[in-house]
Amino acid sequence: MRICHRSGSESETIERSGEIGTMDNLETMRRERDSFGRDGFIGPITLFTRAQCQVILRHFRHGDPPTPLKWGKGQAASDRLIFDLATRPALLARLRLLLGNDILLWGASLITREPNEIHPWHSDIESSSLGGGFVSVWIGIENTSRESALQMIARSHAIGKTIQEVAHENGIRRGEASTATVLDWARTIIPSVEFVQATMNDGDAVFFDGRLWHGSWNTRVEGTRAALLFQYAAAGTPVKMPDFSQLEWPFRFKMSRVPVLLVSGRDSSRANYIVPPPEPIAPALASQFHPLKLPLPEDRVSRWHPHYLFAGATTNLSTMGAHVSVLSPGHSPHPPHAHREEEILVVLDGEAELVIALNETGLNARCEQLGAGAFVYYPAFQFHTIRNATAKPITYLMFKWTGPPQETEAPFETTISRTEDIRQIGNAPFATQLMFEGPTHYLTKLQVHLTELQPDAGYATHADTHDVAIVALSGSVETMGRRIERHGVVYFPAGEMHDMKNPGSATARYLVFEFHGSLNGEVTACRSAARTRSLWRTLGNRTYRRVRQSLAATSLWHALRPIYRRLRRIFAALI
Repeated sequence: MRICHRSGSESETIERSGEIGTMDNLETMRRERDSFGRDGFIGPITLFTRAQCQVILRHFRHGDPPTPLKWGKGQAASDRLIFDLATRPALLARLRLLLGNDILLWGASLITREPNEIHPWHSDIESSSLGGGFVSVWIGIENTSRESALQMIARSHAIGKTIQEVAHENGIRRGEASTATVLDWARTIIPSVEFVQATMNDGDAVFFDGRLWHGSWNTRVEGTRAALLFQYAAAGTPVKMPDFSQLEWPFRFKMSRVPVLLVSGRDSSRANYIVPPPEPIAPALASQFHPLKLPLPEDRVSRWHPHYLFAGATTNLSTMGAHVSVLSPGHSPHPPHAHREEEILVVLDGEAELVIALNETGLNARCEQLGAGAFVYYPAFQFHTIRNATAKPITYLMFKWTGPPQETEAPFETTISRTEDIRQIGNAPFATQLMFEGPTHYLTKLQVHLTELQPDAGYATHADTHDVAIVALSGSVETMGRRIERHGVVYFPAGEMHDMKNPGSATARYLVFEFHGSLNGEVTACRSAARTRSLWRTLGNRTYRRVRQSLAATSLWHALRPIYRRLRRIFAALI
C-alpha cells in the first residue's frame, strides 16, 4: 500500500488561476492527463478555499436548498449555487483536458459519513461502461483528512469489470469484502494496482475515472465528514438511471432519463436529456434612478411593507435586487433567518435595532442600534433580523445579491458602519472617506465610501468595470440628467456611463457602494447561450400549448400527437 500526498504548488497555481497558456502550465497539465490515463485519478488538488467550504455547508444546513431534480444526484440541475461551483472556469479547464471540450454535468450531491461509517467498495453504476468517458470530482468539505478521505484502487479503471461483477463471481455481497480482499481481486487481473488513500484537507479534490474501484471509511474519532461529488461525462456519452434497489451485479436501469447539463461546448447527439441551468436567467439590469419621498406609507395590517425597486443580473453579479421597507413601531418582519444572498441594509429614517444571531433561535444574539445614515453588511447565511422598538416607523433600504463563490480565504464578516459621527470630510470640492473595503463570499471586493460634493462640483462621464450604487443622505445630486434628492437611490451596472455633479446650493452627501465581481468572459458567454436556449424553449413550449389547446378535441390531434412529441424532442436537443 502507499499513501498519496498533496500535489505540488505548481499544480495548485494552475488550479487557482485556470490558465493553461504558458509552456510550464501546459506541460504540467499534460503530465496530469498522462497520470489520469495511467492511474485513473489525479490529486489531491486544492479546488475550494475554507471560506467556500463554509458557504457550501451553510447552504445545505441553513439555506433551504431546493430538492435535487428528478433523483438524488440532480442537485446542480435545481440549485444555482451548486451549479456555479460545478462550472467554475478553473475546474472546467482541467476537465477539458480529461474529457475534451464538450462536457456534460450529470451528477452533483453532498455525501456525509459519520465517524467509523463505511461506504463499501464499489464502482459507480452510472459510469461503469467499459467505454469510459466519465470523470468524477470528489471534494472534501468538512472534517477532511487522510482518515476520512476517499479510498481508491489505482489503475482499476483498466480492469474491464466493475467491483460488483468481480464480487458476484466470488460469491461475495456488497460490503462483505475487506480492502485486502478487494486489492487481491484487482491484482489477479492487473498486478500493478495499488491501494491509495490521499492526505487531504477541506477544499482538496480528487479527479477520478468513473470506472475506478473506490470507497471510503471515516476512521476519525469524531466529526462528520462531508464531501461534494460532481460527476461529468463527455458529450454524447449516454448516462442511464440506475435502479438503486439492485446494487449488486447484474445492474438494472430504469426507463427514466437522467437530467444532464451542458457545461462546455456542444452536444447534438441526443443521447441524453439535457436540461437548462437552474433558475431562470435574470434579465440584464439597466441603470436605475429611484427618487424616494419619505415618509412612505405603512401597512397597518402586516406592519411591514416592502417597496420593490429593481432586480436583475449584471456582468459582476448573478442577481442584484433592491427594495425599501417601512417597519411599524413594536414590530419585526420575521424571526432571525439566514439565506444565500449577501445584503446591505441602510437606515434611511428612524432608529432600527439589528439582531445579529448565531442561529434561528436568536439566543445570545448581538443587538445594535442604527440611526439614519448607518448601514450594515451581512455575509451569506448570517442569521439576522430587524426590530422597531421606537414609537415611529423605520424606513430602510436593502441591497441583496448573489454570485459564484469567490476564492477568498478571509471574507468580510458582519460589518456595521455609522456616518452620523462623521461631521465633515474636508473642504475640497470633491472629498471621500473610506468606510470599509475587502472581499466577500461573492465579490472580489466590496468597497463603501462616504462622499461630499460641494455646489457646482462634480466629475466627468465615465464607465466603471464594477457595479455602483449611490444613496443620497443629504443635499441633491444630478447624474445622467436625472436629479436625485435626499434618500434617492441610483444604480449603475458595470460598463454603464455615468457622471455626477451637485446642482444645489448646499453640500451633497451620499454613500457609494462598489460591487466588484469576477464573472469572466467565459461565464458571461455561457449565461448568454443559456438565456438564448431558454428563450427558444419558452417559444417552443408556448407554440405547443397553443396548438394543443386548438386541436385537443379533434381526432387529428390524437393521430398527430406522437409525431409532434418526437419533433419537440428533436427541437429541444437542437437548441
